[in-house]
Amino acid sequence: MWRLLLLLIPLLLIACDGDEPGRCGVGPSPVSAYSVIGPAPGGTADPDGGAPVNLTITGTISFDRLLVTAAGLDLLNPVSTAAADVLVEAVAHSNINNVLGSTSADASGAYSLNFSTTVDYYIRARAQCGSGSDIDRVFHSQTVPPLVHAVPGQVLNRAAGSQVVNLHAAADASNRAGAFAVLDTARRLRAACTIPALGPLDLFWGMGNAGTRWLKDGGGQTITLATGTDLDGPGGNPSIYLLGGTAADLLNSDHDEFDETVIAHEWASFLQLTQSRDNNFGGVHFGEELLFSASYSEGVVTAIGCALLGQRVYRDTRGYVGGGSSMQFEFDCESGIVPGSGAGYGNEFRVTRATWDLLDGGTGGPTDNDADPANVALADFLGSFTDLKTRAAPYEVAWMASLLQELVDDAHLTVGDANTIMTAQGAAFPPTGGDGFPAVLIVGAAATNGALDAWSGADPNPVLGPQANGVWRLELAAPQTVTIDVTNTTGAYDPAAHRLDLSLHDLSRNIIAQHVGDTADKTVTVSLGAGTYIVRVQHLPASQASSAPVTFSVQAQ
Repeated sequence: MWRLLLLLIPLLLIACDGDEPGRCGVGPSPVSAYSVIGPAPGGTADPDGGAPVNLTITGTISFDRLLVTAAGLDLLNPVSTAAADVLVEAVAHSNINNVLGSTSADASGAYSLNFSTTVDYYIRARAQCGSGSDIDRVFHSQTVPPLVHAVPGQVLNRAAGSQVVNLHAAADASNRAGAFAVLDTARRLRAACTIPALGPLDLFWGMGNAGTRWLKDGGGQTITLATGTDLDGPGGNPSIYLLGGTAADLLNSDHDEFDETVIAHEWASFLQLTQSRDNNFGGVHFGEELLFSASYSEGVVTAIGCALLGQRVYRDTRGYVGGGSSMQFEFDCESGIVPGSGAGYGNEFRVTRATWDLLDGGTGGPTDNDADPANVALADFLGSFTDLKTRAAPYEVAWMASLLQELVDDAHLTVGDANTIMTAQGAAFPPTGGDGFPAVLIVGAAATNGALDAWSGADPNPVLGPQANGVWRLELAAPQTVTIDVTNTTGAYDPAAHRLDLSLHDLSRNIIAQHVGDTADKTVTVSLGAGTYIVRVQHLPASQASSAPVTFSVQAQ
């Protein structure tokens, strides 16, 4: 989720006419299903028919993992790793969709598959594991429809009887290992998480896939891939999208299939979106001052993901086998130097460090290396984390202070220890003024004056930073119809320099109403149920060059 990386952008799905030219599409046609899940070259089939043959095929499934080191991916020493729990299928030689039998490998990648057949066949392992609704699948993002990745064997003759078939996904030019590495990371994160019944998760990855013109979300909108998380993926499930490198320069471009902490960040974002509360608007960022809800959303999931993996240092590599592997970015969750200019509650990396300090030393959590006062057990922490989903005032809008208050309310943390942890990050707990983010907009009260800066200053963020956003809480004790008026009071109004957009969101990130465009003033009228809503006024000049300070008033009636 960081500006330098163009990664980790929860729920930021950029259309093919968006801001990243050249990132849409990978060619004139999709990748063929046969090349993904069809048999490996070699082997010949006998004529079909005859008496059924009962077969037992045993073997192991494995894949190459490239380890992430301080210098980047270790290209020279791939580690053969068991493909635990993956789906194994026997498939008719002439029809890639005719599955004759299936089973799951065990924790060591071993399997035993019994089936009866009148045709020759091949064995393939799929990048899929889990059971019931708790299933993880890694789809090839350049097939139509998306297919679960596979490593297949050659066609085998049924007359040869029962035999041993071992399959290995190699980190070679085709890199079938990548899909199994992604799956293995997701599987281990799910196993480490103490929250039961998380439901299905779809992951999308493919070699050279910095985008695709065919992959669409649940609303039918084209997804251009930058590593991120979505609640409504192509299959209707929560989904994670992972970069597979730039097609024009696979060897030296960014890809994330072996970057476990990158995947862990997105996996923890899936956890937050489905089990907790996230009031982040989404966007790229890298240490600049952010709205408290954005810095919390981005920072907390880095710490959670790394803690579940037991890895203190977040690392994102660049480069691939045969290219110039290098470390693109790393951050020590406990003691890393914080990038950017933001501080305290407004810096995602500060939030990561504070969250890590809450978890380290606690039961089931990472080791504590700096003797901070808190040592919340992982299960207790995640329990409070999920409690935020239904939290009412105060701190009902999710930011770091909300999590701290929930931990205090649940008796897992003292106010004093929370303050010690935040003081080390340039803030205090309770924050000055208590639950002051965002400020309350009272229905029927006089208009509130606001001002937003020009697109300038230290590390400005026009999407997520406070320089370009005014946000308020609207708290309704009973259902009512509300009109929100934004009056642009900037002199000599010019939409290219002073445009404001108005949107109203609920606490589940849904846009309830909005008024956008070049007109100076904005108004929405909507019937609302009792609850808390977020009013967002965003400064959207045509460009950085045309940006100018803007003043306005906002009122709820």
